[in-house]
Amino acid sequence: MTDPQSSPHDDGTQERRGFFTRRGLLGTGGLATAVVFGKGLVDASSASAAPAYVPAQLNAKDAHYSTTFRRIALPAGTGSAVRVLPIDRAKFQVGATFDLRVEATGVDPETTKIVVKVSDGSGPAPLLSPAPVRTSSAADSVEVTFEDLVYPAEGTYTIAAAVSSANGSASQEVEHEVVLSEAGGKTAKNVIFFLGDGMGQAAITGARILSKGITEGKYDALLEMDTLDFRGNVTTSGCDSIATDSANSMSAYMTGHKSAVNAMGVYPGNSEDPTASPRVETLAEILKRSRDMSIGIVTTAEIQDATPAAVFAHTRRRSEYLDIMDQALTPGQMPDVFMGGGRASLLPQSVEGSRREDDRDLVEEFKDKGFAYAGTRTELSAVMAAGTPDKLLGTFHNGNLNVYIDREITPNPDVLEQFDDQPGLVEMTKAALKVLEKNDKGFFLMVEGASIDKSEHPLDGPRAVYDTIELDQAVGIAKEWAKDRDDTLIVVTADHNHAMSIAGTHTLSKEGSPARQQNGVYADAGFPTYVDSDGDGFPDDPNPDVQLFFGWSNHPDHPDDFAHNAVLAQPALEDPATEQAFPNPDRDPGAVVQIGNLPLEETNCVHTVEDVFIGASGPGAQRFAKLLDNTEVFHNVCAALGLQIPTYALKSTGSRTAEAEVSAQQAELVG
Repeated sequence: MTDPQSSPHDDGTQERRGFFTRRGLLGTGGLATAVVFGKGLVDASSASAAPAYVPAQLNAKDAHYSTTFRRIALPAGTGSAVRVLPIDRAKFQVGATFDLRVEATGVDPETTKIVVKVSDGSGPAPLLSPAPVRTSSAADSVEVTFEDLVYPAEGTYTIAAAVSSANGSASQEVEHEVVLSEAGGKTAKNVIFFLGDGMGQAAITGARILSKGITEGKYDALLEMDTLDFRGNVTTSGCDSIATDSANSMSAYMTGHKSAVNAMGVYPGNSEDPTASPRVETLAEILKRSRDMSIGIVTTAEIQDATPAAVFAHTRRRSEYLDIMDQALTPGQMPDVFMGGGRASLLPQSVEGSRREDDRDLVEEFKDKGFAYAGTRTELSAVMAAGTPDKLLGTFHNGNLNVYIDREITPNPDVLEQFDDQPGLVEMTKAALKVLEKNDKGFFLMVEGASIDKSEHPLDGPRAVYDTIELDQAVGIAKEWAKDRDDTLIVVTADHNHAMSIAGTHTLSKEGSPARQQNGVYADAGFPTYVDSDGDGFPDDPNPDVQLFFGWSNHPDHPDDFAHNAVLAQPALEDPATEQAFPNPDRDPGAVVQIGNLPLEETNCVHTVEDVFIGASGPGAQRFAKLLDNTEVFHNVCAALGLQIPTYALKSTGSRTAEAEVSAQQAELVG
């Protein structure tokens, strides 16, 4: 069979001459336009027939740009449906607060009656507070929310909800598991929690190869995270999908509850208002109110981004950066150390680069609450040299911090712009520990290597791997800090996997066209030739002759020459006319287009569903040496701390009941 992308020679052999994208499929019928990248085009007219796109005519699109709201599915035909939040099989710590919501859909709000009953193993359980909040988020829905409830003792609780209206009736029953943490040995006073965003096994393996070296198949040394005392795996799915994002996966670690894509600290409700979903208490809130512990957040992302925000915030939509900053200023949620990027959300609108629509200056508001402030690496050094502050805010970029390669290996003024004095993750971790250790009641510190994920989305393996090395070196700082202590739990994990893999090596000097012929697999892979001449753990040049060959299990159509890019470039961009992805003309020009497997509107690689690594050392670390649901990480941290949350709010039970009836016109307690 003749390859339609080849031309025959006289001797019958075929010559590869070009590679066509499927971009013509964006129309309503057959192939309307062929876009050709690569060398030796069979017909130049094919290329000229393509739209004359230049990058300025295309849009970069955030890989996490959308939020999907799903209302309760109604039965076939007419009828009503009811949902209880938190969901069935949710697990709670005794004393942790949560909102209990019953949502009815397909009802007549004017005639709706909702009855909620709570029981434990011995009968009715007086749990419900008076005067629940009654709302209608749509013309056919009613929501009833009991706020700030607390389970008073361990056991299994059943929530039964029944709804009736002129449109019909429905019911649901869920069970909740409630546990009381028992350390079972030495307890931790402090917890240092490292999160490599999107840090799948390929990122860890790549970091070990580049940072430690490999000789005749044996690694010359191991990463800091490799030598933690216990290791296991974590499953990552959320309550709405097997494929998660960073918001709800980090939220599972910080609350012990499942959530939905783009949500944190809430169960996703019917309302499209991002502030209106029922809340569950975060670990930071629990530790602040029950133990007066300090909370620290260090990230290479914007400080309002999904992972850092999930430590303390509650929202259905992770992009609500301004609301998240307001929550960070709330005493019960406020971190004591808060460092990363994201200055744009703090600056008054009159300052260039601000994303605010008012004149508030949140830097000054944090200062008024006792925070020292640093806006550059130099300022951070000066703040720490002047005497360790009690609280510390650092915002070192309007957006995300630049990745390690672009900050430290090949700094490019066009990339860094005015942000040419950013601290790294190691410096920020050191500063955070100095501030937090002042609290004799202990602390929780979260450190995120955010741009592992932010490099994998645009299919940039070298940048992802260098940032993994940087995270690992921060782990080393924490291990050194904790080595003479027996009171600190260190946990290292990822929030989700990514599509990156390492298939072998890519050799720049190797003959062959297209560039895929320079990829070596099996015995042809050999070993890469990265050199770390100064011994700092980072190869001097991310683009040696023999480098890692990164493969991707999911991606849009994109050009790829398989070599390191001096400047990060998006693989595909959005055509605003069709809202579909188009290969980025400025990425690896002249390279063959790799045909994608994602939906046509996706411009970036997306997360994958596989389990991720978790490792731990210190008191309670043995609890992590198995396969864990991501919500169990929260409960294991609580157990390591020996956390028993006071239930003083339940001392008076006179106003609490085991059954509540809410009518169309009023909220009435019965039972």
